[in-house]
Amino acid sequence: MPLYKQPGSDRWWIRLTVGGQKIRKSTHTSNREQAEEFEQRERTRLWQLLKLGDGSSHLWAEVAERWLNETTKRSKERDERIIEWLNDYLEDEPISVIDRKRIEDLRRYAREDGSSLATVDRMMALLRAILRKCEFDWAFAGYHAPKVPMYHPKPSEPRWLRPHEYEQLERELPPHLRLSARFAVLTGLRMTSMLRLTWSNIDIENRRAWIPGKNMKAGHTHGLPLSVAAVDVLKEIRNSQAMQEADHLRHCERLNRQPTLGDTGHVFTYRRKPVKDCNGATFKRAVERAGIAPFRWHDLRHTWASWAIQGGVTLHELQQLGGWSSYQMVLRYAHLAPDHLADAAEKVAQRGQNKGIARLAGVAK
Repeated sequence: MPLYKQPGSDRWWIRLTVGGQKIRKSTHTSNREQAEEFEQRERTRLWQLLKLGDGSSHLWAEVAERWLNETTKRSKERDERIIEWLNDYLEDEPISVIDRKRIEDLRRYAREDGSSLATVDRMMALLRAILRKCEFDWAFAGYHAPKVPMYHPKPSEPRWLRPHEYEQLERELPPHLRLSARFAVLTGLRMTSMLRLTWSNIDIENRRAWIPGKNMKAGHTHGLPLSVAAVDVLKEIRNSQAMQEADHLRHCERLNRQPTLGDTGHVFTYRRKPVKDCNGATFKRAVERAGIAPFRWHDLRHTWASWAIQGGVTLHELQQLGGWSSYQMVLRYAHLAPDHLADAAEKVAQRGQNKGIARLAGVAK
């Protein structure tokens, strides 16, 4: 019998043998009629795949899992989040159904979920990469990847805070996020790079830190000089972690329990565990209360860069401090401090005046 239920479960499972290959899998439903439809559809798909060699019959979930197993991208964690979202709509579907109409539906669903145009483009770029992998690298017979349209939104001007706005934000943040935000706005580190920072990568005495290439967007190790203010934040974080460990030990002694091992390696922790994301609901509520919305955690990096340029840091220095791979990326901050071109403007004006005087002198002769 192809349909059966496992002990303790109300969901139907299927048991098939196609082309000599035995298949067992859940139908994800307790409705027998729906389970029978699933069984027939799966039998047809497997026949096309195993007997006819139709590569378009591969399931989306299978190719997505293969992608994650093979990829070496530094953004793998982001890919996992996007694939988790896509699985809600495509998990049990063969890749043959992912046509232009289905893709347009996915883009609409993402927008309805509140994703920005840029975020939807990143999601669709991953979908396109996986489907192209199926056609070209994995060479699925008979499969042709569909065209995946993009919004290509025009880049907006970086959002940054003035000092009094940042102070309003700090007042609304809980202690662990307040210290994290202060360190971010003092160093310009991207959130992922900052949260993966460990104490072994910091030299407080000589005021410097280094980020391994695997934790940098550009992919190369980044050396970072630390200001006195940044070092003060790190010392406060270290003292806070020591106090949490002491409180935990006292709590365990009081209850006669064995202490558990907390994370002592990562710099940014909450309740003795590494922080995974700073841009969550707590931060967003603080932004609303501070009256500075819309504002994302990444905008703290824009704030740091904007303050640096206005403070006299050159664009070349900013590129090195921020770990940008191209000079083009820092040019978007140039308009914030045109003063550094004042000397050049004077030279142009002076040269023009000199030539004008010489020309007039020649006419007089």
